[in-house]
Amino acid sequence: MEQHSQSKAELEPLDQPGLLRAFSGLQSKATILVVALTMTVTVAVSGYLLRTTAATARTQQELQMIEVASLISRASAGMMYKRDAKGLVDLAEELANGSPLLFVVFADIKGHVLAKGEHTHISSTAVVLQHREQDRASIGQPIHYAGDGVHPSFFRIDYPVTWRGISDGRDVAQLVGYARIGMSVEEWERTISGTMDMLSGVGVIAVAVAIPIGFLLVRRLIKPLQLLAGSMQSFSEGKLDVRSNVKSLDEIGDLALTFNRMADQHQRTHRRLVKLNAELEERVSKRTRQLRELASREPLTGLYNRRHFNEVLDRAFSEALRYEGDLACIMIDLDEFKKVNDQLGHQAGDGVLLCAATTIRSQLRGADLAARYGGDEFVVLLPQTNTDRAYVLAERIGGRFAEEMAHHDPPLSTGMSMGIASLTGLKSRTPDELVRAADRALYRAKAEGKNCIASANLTPHLDS
Repeated sequence: MEQHSQSKAELEPLDQPGLLRAFSGLQSKATILVVALTMTVTVAVSGYLLRTTAATARTQQELQMIEVASLISRASAGMMYKRDAKGLVDLAEELANGSPLLFVVFADIKGHVLAKGEHTHISSTAVVLQHREQDRASIGQPIHYAGDGVHPSFFRIDYPVTWRGISDGRDVAQLVGYARIGMSVEEWERTISGTMDMLSGVGVIAVAVAIPIGFLLVRRLIKPLQLLAGSMQSFSEGKLDVRSNVKSLDEIGDLALTFNRMADQHQRTHRRLVKLNAELEERVSKRTRQLRELASREPLTGLYNRRHFNEVLDRAFSEALRYEGDLACIMIDLDEFKKVNDQLGHQAGDGVLLCAATTIRSQLRGADLAARYGGDEFVVLLPQTNTDRAYVLAERIGGRFAEEMAHHDPPLSTGMSMGIASLTGLKSRTPDELVRAADRALYRAKAEGKNCIASANLTPHLDS
């Protein structure tokens, strides 16, 4: 019992509300978050600055090397053009004895070494190995070689040597060889190393300073940030009319104002996108209808093709059966059409087909459908039409077409033979049977003198 009381007494200080709040409150958590964020940003920025500094220093080194190589190229152009071996050797040795050049090699356009000069502390074996590399893709671009403990780190560049002069009264430029140059980078590497050490120290100091500053600022920052975060959360959930009420005159207020402006812009953009999307859908729908219409049309006459006719026939036939209506079909064939093609040519035949299609279309109602069935055959589908009314329409079409052919230059004897069938009286009630019945009536009209009309239940009738 005494031991239990002692354990309880030892745990009692840890259960104080103030202590718990100090370590688990929002301010402490936010402070830890700020410090962690500061550390993360500091590390990221330091890393970026390190990479940027190293890249900038290397770029400057490479530009300096290219500039030096260009100067050496111009200085040696005349001697290489004249094949002045002694002058090239003297120039190479003079340049290589200076700093920071480690070696200078002059080679002809085939890569054969003409002269070279090497710094005293550079192994001639290492220089020769570098001389034997042939990488034409790297001409004019510095290449970095890391040190191996024996040979120092250096940059190498192969630079073209071009002689410019006057030949036959004209300025000419001629590639006469290459200058291969090695430049020490030890000083550059020491500078980069020192910069890295300095940035690391700055990063550590920045993190150390951020801890107390972050703790002092969290209490003031936490409330407006929460309000702003709540507005952003609502906005992200699709409530585009939500705006932040934070009015402070600090960076949080600027952030809230920026958010509100962004929300306004986003809402306007959203409205425009919704409108544009509706317009685009309408355009796509309209274009789809146009393409569907074009795909269902026969190009010469502009009438519907046989495939589209069969699709409409199935629907119209089903509707006629469902609502106990009638449906008529007229099959039309042009008489003596082959004679027109043979005597006047296919262009005249196309004109007759186009005239027949125009005539048929001009006599139809909005609900009727005309299609080119094949060759010189046409088919007309008449919803809610019986045989007698279809017969009257067929007479109008045939008469109108006869008038057009009489006015043709030259006049043509081409006429129309037509067969009519309707849903009423069909023994087998299928769409194909309706078309076949009209087709059989057409053949009967052709057999009984042409240029006439026949139906499944009427006698042939001459148009004359």
